[in-house]
Amino acid sequence: MKQIQIGVIGVGHMGRKHVQLLSEMKDEFNLCGVYDLDEKRIRDTGYTGRIFQSEEELMENVEAVIIAAPSFLHKSLTLKAAEHNLHALVEKPLSLNAEDAAKICQRYAALDHKVLMVGHVEQFNPVVLELAKVLRDEEIIAATLERCSPMDMRISDTDVIYDLMIHDIDILLNAIFPGLLPNKMYAFGRTSYNEKNVDFVQAIFQFENRAQASIISSRTTDGKIRKINVHCKKSYIECDLFHKTIAISGKKVSIPNVEPLEAELSCFARSIAAGKTLRNSGETAVKDLEVLDGIRGMVY
Repeated sequence: MKQIQIGVIGVGHMGRKHVQLLSEMKDEFNLCGVYDLDEKRIRDTGYTGRIFQSEEELMENVEAVIIAAPSFLHKSLTLKAAEHNLHALVEKPLSLNAEDAAKICQRYAALDHKVLMVGHVEQFNPVVLELAKVLRDEEIIAATLERCSPMDMRISDTDVIYDLMIHDIDILLNAIFPGLLPNKMYAFGRTSYNEKNVDFVQAIFQFENRAQASIISSRTTDGKIRKINVHCKKSYIECDLFHKTIAISGKKVSIPNVEPLEAELSCFARSIAAGKTLRNSGETAVKDLEVLDGIRGMVY
């Protein structure tokens, strides 16, 4: 596989990790350069390569781009990447609503063998991968997902629905109930830090097969919680995504030591070689956002 000429836009929390990993993954990528409004923030990553002066300049000098800018810029930057005929890996969310995400997908569908992939890195968490395998042989009664974090005051452009709950909606629809959509949904939420964005949301779902699910997402806890529990007819499965553990009816399962973001980037490289998105497609992101938009409509 030849090196992919790639650039990164945005070096916040996730962009920084992309820059560091791409600098190491030389068999698959050549990191041509980085763009961020704050040049000092780029240098703080330890990156010593080329710094572009605009996203336009970067896109003119690469064949693929990682978009890790703030969420409200994802739509415009991804459409610009399509104009430059680039493969794109866009950090979640693809956009701030399903309608805009669908427009992005339509634009990429018109391109010839260009990959649009969305950065749902939890799909590459070895616990989620193992859970999906286990559930193939199980009849699911109910699932509960809990994702809680302290409030990050740097995140001001989105609420807990599009910041945290989006991860578990993606896991619910693509790892726990692949191919199914909920036919009943209820959601409740409240603000705590300001009146603009909700910081705590609980959503309850029923699926076509009568299985149920509950998701709690919070930005009000002291520490991080990343748990999934699945009630099945033959077993009870407990997962901790943060500590990377899984137990089936009390018996621990061995989990491989995998770096999820590195696995995601490798999948992006394989997708580019194949000329099609192998995982975390834009179309999948649209379905996630349709559910999230419904939750937002109930909460606000």
